[in-house]
Amino acid sequence: MRYIYVLILFFCIVLCLSAQRVEVLKKTSEPYSGNISQACERKMKHGKLEVVNHLKYFEVKRKGKVLVQIDPINIDRNSLYIWAEVSPNSKMLLFNASDQGVFVCDLKGAVKYNLGRDVHAVSWWDNRYIVGMIDEDNGVEFIKSELVLVDIKTGERILIETEEDIALYPCADRPYVEYFTLDNIKHTIKLRIK
Repeated sequence: MRYIYVLILFFCIVLCLSAQRVEVLKKTSEPYSGNISQACERKMKHGKLEVVNHLKYFEVKRKGKVLVQIDPINIDRNSLYIWAEVSPNSKMLLFNASDQGVFVCDLKGAVKYNLGRDVHAVSWWDNRYIVGMIDEDNGVEFIKSELVLVDIKTGERILIETEEDIALYPCADRPYVEYFTLDNIKHTIKLRIK
């Protein structure tokens, strides 16, 4: 029995040591005068490829010609596709289906990853990680919001340490992440995954 406890302790230590961490290398802040919930420029075009969000379906275009219309999760009539973005390698689409969660699909509409309902305002960090916010509200206003990197393959959430209690609407452009606070300040941080 003692041997089993030693093995469990060993695996717990290995898992803790192997966990990814994020280091903030640099931070700048400046006033922002726009609508913070719409500040992130979603990357919907890469080269000759473009994805158009029609809220109930997506159109995948190349050189302006529609290749395919996709509705990856057969969205219900009360939901909308929001926070959609094409991956940096132009092979995947990241999106949030309101009230249904965050998903990654290929450009033919086949869902590859279901990342759950807890992450919002998602943006590609690179082809493996996305940045998002895990927030709480009281029905009227935000009371807490943290930024996370999410590994799309494993679903692991890696907390991005910020000084603010409420960090909102991240937008990633590796190695940088922009986010906003309720006092209309735009913060830009440079990150490194350890």
